[in-house]
Amino acid sequence: MNIGNLKFSPIIESKNLVPSCIYNFVSKWNNEIEKNKFLVAEINPEFADGNKLCDEYHIDKKIGFNCLIVECKRNEIIKYCALIVPVGYKYNMGSVVRKYTNSRVVSVASLEYVLDKTKMEFGSITPIGLPDDWQILVDPLIKEQENIIIGGGLVKSKISLPTELFLKLPNVEIVEGIAKQV
Repeated sequence: MNIGNLKFSPIIESKNLVPSCIYNFVSKWNNEIEKNKFLVAEINPEFADGNKLCDEYHIDKKIGFNCLIVECKRNEIIKYCALIVPVGYKYNMGSVVRKYTNSRVVSVASLEYVLDKTKMEFGSITPIGLPDDWQILVDPLIKEQENIIIGGGLVKSKISLPTELFLKLPNVEIVEGIAKQV
């Protein structure tokens, strides 16, 4: 399947393009038809950034989504969340995420911690294959797209999948106001 100038193929046939946590997650997906809809494409790592990717590979920015891992704290309780917003939007970590997670402080998670826990590469963190106890908070703008493109876990790849399938990932929650216009 081609999107823009990228050729996507099923992740289960392209093990070398994703970290083992993503490959294992997709391999264990319980629906064979859906399993083959988790697609991956190889990219030039120089264009891993959402805006650069869309420009270089002629992809509509509306289907590109970025992922940021945040740390949410209240007293001694710490939890981690992935925030998913469209390319070209900022993350609204302030009041929206704080209220939704019942946290006092929300900040960008330590890169070292995130890379260690996810086994993914900086610049390509993705919500697929995250630790089981991490929430995935998604702006409702995602529902406007039939398919989305997100990081592939390695800077040399991007993943595409139907939005309907993305919303079936464990711990996905739609939260109004996660994305704010630049």
